[in-house]
Amino acid sequence: MNHSKTLVHRTNQRTWHAFSFGICHVWQLGIGGWSRMAFSEHDIYRIFIDHRPRILGFLQQRLRCPDTAADLIQDIYLRLRLLKPPPNSEGEVRAWLYAVAANLSIDYLRAEKRHHDLLDHYLGGATEVDVSASPERSAQARDDWRQIESALAELPDLCADILYLSRIEGLSHAEIAARLGISLSWVEKQLARALLQCRQALDT
Repeated sequence: MNHSKTLVHRTNQRTWHAFSFGICHVWQLGIGGWSRMAFSEHDIYRIFIDHRPRILGFLQQRLRCPDTAADLIQDIYLRLRLLKPPPNSEGEVRAWLYAVAANLSIDYLRAEKRHHDLLDHYLGGATEVDVSASPERSAQARDDWRQIESALAELPDLCADILYLSRIEGLSHAEIAARLGISLSWVEKQLARALLQCRQALDT
């Protein structure tokens, strides 16, 4: 029996090892032809470091806030280990980095809008202190602003989302449950928690 012919019929995929300058380069033969195997973790971090300045600039242009952009860059770095399946090229890593940066910036801007809309709702649109008001009223307005802003900032993301959908978008509890894919009882519980926290902030 022809030995090489037997090997061909044993498997549809073969891995070859080529040695060059003492370094092993692993290649894999698949249906689409020859392709280098997935990048190592070291390669992924190297690509991130190489592209970090450009990604940072991308975030700064979107957010108009250097500090927030720096925070999101750190978040991307911490997510590198979550990159699955392992990429096969630098282009795939780069595309993933920019996709994550874009998604994080969208989430941040959406959260900021939600935050300001809720502030407007609870402060009756008085998001700026009236300079013509008496010193006592101005002081009270500033205090109300700080209290409600602190209360909203302390809400978990899901809780704040439920409050926003209820008070700003006017959705019913059932509609919120369907939108977020959670139970009706959980919507009611989290909304009660959010309302209580905001009420307590305004009463203090």
